Parts: sequence; structure tokens; C-alpha cells
Amino acid sequence: MNERPGPWTESPPAPVAAGDGLWTTPVRGKVAVAAVAWVLAYVAAVVVVVIVGLFALRTVGSGPPPSAPLALVVILGTAGAALAAVRIHLLGRHGLRWADLGLRRPDRSPLHLLWQIPAVMLAGATASALVLVPLGLGEDAGATDEDALADLVTGGPVVVVLGLLAVAAIVPLMEEVVFRGIVLPAFRARYRAALGITLAGLVFAVVHLIPPAMPYLVVVGISLCAMAEWYRSIVPGIVLHGVNNAVVFASIMAATAVL
Repeated sequence: MNERPGPWTESPPAPVAAGDGLWTTPVRGKVAVAAVAWVLAYVAAVVVVVIVGLFALRTVGSGPPPSAPLALVVILGTAGAALAAVRIHLLGRHGLRWADLGLRRPDRSPLHLLWQIPAVMLAGATASALVLVPLGLGEDAGATDEDALADLVTGGPVVVVLGLLAVAAIVPLMEEVVFRGIVLPAFRARYRAALGITLAGLVFAVVHLIPPAMPYLVVVGISLCAMAEWYRSIVPGIVLHGVNNAVVFASIMAATAVL
């Protein structure tokens, strides 16, 4: 008698052995590609809705909305859309849990973050200095980030608080779920640890589309992948990611206040 087909369109791969990769997860191959595609589709839909809304306001003669709330809506909207896509099209469709994407208790003590966070940020800053300064790009290294967050910083106390929450908590959660919970296991199911971690980290850096920040993002991306592998959890990476984003946000606030 034929077995009843499960939710997979193909036979699920064998679990990853404990010493060979991340936590046991079926997120790889076509499943991972489809999940990332849905994430991109949902994010694009939010962007299209915002653009259409702006054109509609212009058509009826209304002025553009304040830039600070608009920036907040875009950040929260795209992050929420990405997490919704993961919940609906990956977890819901394949009967998985958030723990299968690494939202689980770390296998090692989170106290290691006390040295890992400053070490990763210092390594990223050093890589940026070594690459950008000889090219004469050191002064412009953070310009793109500043342009992206300046609206939030100048939007008043409420927007600043909500913006900090968005960039230091919501965005890191979304990016770690996607890049370390989906992309990294997909690469690690196909390649050995060093190559899989490096490729997943490079994808993280490239997707941000910030060339001046690329050296820093490469170091941080690879480090976050290595941490997910080491902890067998993405939770410590969310903390490091959040601290990093909070420091960037605070530095832009300080620079704006000086100006």
C-alpha cells in the first residue's frame, strides 16, 4: 500500500548529523529557495504599496507624509512582511516550528557574548579601515547608513524610540531568521563548514547593497553565521546584531545632534 504523501513536494532530506552542521533542520534545497522567494515577494509587495500610496497622495494634491513616520512604516512593514512570509509559507506549509530556524535555547552560555560582541565589531571596523582608507573612502564609509536612518533620528522622541526598537530588535530578528535560519542551513547542507559559513555571510553582506560598508558587513555576516553554528541557535546572533544596530543608530543620533 502506498504511503500517504506528506507536505513536501519531494522527499525530505536526512537530518543533519549532530557534528556536521546546525541544529537538525529540513530547511534546505528547494524548500529554502522557495522560502527566500516568498520573503522577497512579500517585502516587494510592501514597497509597492508604499510607492502607490505616495503617488495617490500626490494625485489628490496632498503633500508627502513626514519622512520620519514614512521611514518607520517602511522598516517595520518590510520586516513584518518577511516574518509573515516565513510563518505562512515555510513554517505553516511544512509543519515546522520557529525552533527549527534556530530560535531555540543556545547550546553554549550566552555570557560568551561579552567578548564576542566587541570582538566582532572591532574586527569589522578594522576590516573597513584596512580596505577603505587606502582607497580614500574612509570618510564616506557610513554615508549610506546615515542617509537611511537620518529620517528616524530627526523624527522626534516617539519616532526615535520606535525607530530604535525597529532597528535594534525587529530588524535583527527578521534578518537572523532569514539569513541564519534559512540561508545558512541551506549552504551548510551542501558545503563544508568553512565554505558554507563564508558563502552565507557573503550573501548577507551583498544583499544590503551598501558598497562602502561591505568590509564591515562581510565580517559581521560571517561572524553571525559562525556563531549560529557554534551556539546551534540564532538567539545570540540576534543579540549581537541588535547591539550593533543600536550602536550605529546612536552614533547617527550623536552626529545629527552635533550638526
